[in-house]
Amino acid sequence: MQAEDTGEIIALESVLPALGQLEDTMPPGPATQMEAIANFVADARLEELKALIELQRNEFDALDFVGRSSSRLGSGSNLWSDEEFHSNLLGWLLNPRESHQVGESFLKLFLEETGAFPQVQTGDWSQASVIREWENQVDGKLGYLDILILNESEQALCAIENKVFSSEHSEQLTRYRKALAAAYPDCIRRHVFLTRRGTLPFREEEREYWTPATYAAVLNIVQRIVDDHISPVEEDIRQLMRQYATTLRRNIVPETSVRQLARQIYLEHKDAIDLIIQHKPNYIEEMKREFLTALGDVNGWVLDREDSGFVRFRSLEWDNFEVQETGTGWLPQSSALILFQINFRDGAMNLPYFDVGLSPGPNETFRRRLLDNAINKPGLFTPRDRSYRSGWIVLDQKEYILEEADLKRWDDPSVRGKIHAWVHNFAENELPAMNEVVVNCLREHEAETQGQ
Repeated sequence: MQAEDTGEIIALESVLPALGQLEDTMPPGPATQMEAIANFVADARLEELKALIELQRNEFDALDFVGRSSSRLGSGSNLWSDEEFHSNLLGWLLNPRESHQVGESFLKLFLEETGAFPQVQTGDWSQASVIREWENQVDGKLGYLDILILNESEQALCAIENKVFSSEHSEQLTRYRKALAAAYPDCIRRHVFLTRRGTLPFREEEREYWTPATYAAVLNIVQRIVDDHISPVEEDIRQLMRQYATTLRRNIVPETSVRQLARQIYLEHKDAIDLIIQHKPNYIEEMKREFLTALGDVNGWVLDREDSGFVRFRSLEWDNFEVQETGTGWLPQSSALILFQINFRDGAMNLPYFDVGLSPGPNETFRRRLLDNAINKPGLFTPRDRSYRSGWIVLDQKEYILEEADLKRWDDPSVRGKIHAWVHNFAENELPAMNEVVVNCLREHEAETQGQ
């Protein structure tokens, strides 16, 4: 189960009753706002969305995982967004002589479900052949039909043009139809235009020949075979088809995709949702204000810089040493070499945590000494970098100061109190000893420099 799925379920569980409370407590205002909230609260698809997330929360999408992994290695994008992947897998499943062990079952179900050959069950398709990227040339233009199913014994064929996230172009459906008529004049010819939503051919004259089909039909067929435990399908094949059904349900079929359903709900209730978003907390800015207030009560410490992702502060004692003014890497610019930071940019939950940053700078001797001293104080510093380098060095990094659950009850004074309690505890019990290590290093370096 993915953590984000659990979070989505918790969020929906909390938002459904909260929407009713919002409607009840809204002050008198524009009738359109009240009506928008009421319509949003009454939308049964919120429960449907919750149920869909619950259904998918335990599904491991192996094909999506493999695709994302290979993408990080630079070999491509997500498998489910790759049209050729779907065409290859469908070509394999549609071929009755392939190794999937379902024989002509998938093929016949596809032809029947899409309406290409509604009476297909009475015919023999067990020896049909499947051609991927059927090459053809019409009016000097070379084309490649995605899938051609050819049943010579029944004198029938089915052409499939597959579009997942792309659309038809350069009159290709017209050209493919003409090429098939020329190559197989004596065959019963059916043409399927397979898309996510059952899109009609662009050219109106082609709508007479090409039957629009949806990936919902593909999902239905795959799921029927997965659930049919009487069928003599080996478990590894069943697992592959189960994974494909998961990929289709999560990413391709609009009616079963969390993102698609959430998108539909948003588009229909934009005014109500935008009203809620308009008043959502700016967590980072509000957390920063709490930290700045709390740090302002710590004697001897001063704010150095603040930006969208950090609150940086330093000891006034450090300003007495020239080497502290040799930092070159901070943005917004600061000449400090060492700074304590409250960091809001972890790249995941953006919850605040504390670290100690050692900026790049020209004085390698002092920077090495400070890192060595931090390494030798394991109860006090936890350096992320234990070997010296000329760039950035993190001398200490602590756990999150808040938890994700705290954001769900952000207006509770006890949550903000955790920030003040953390700063007070740090100032009393850790900061003095850490400061002493840094000041001693500064003094030693100054003494050596003056003695030269």
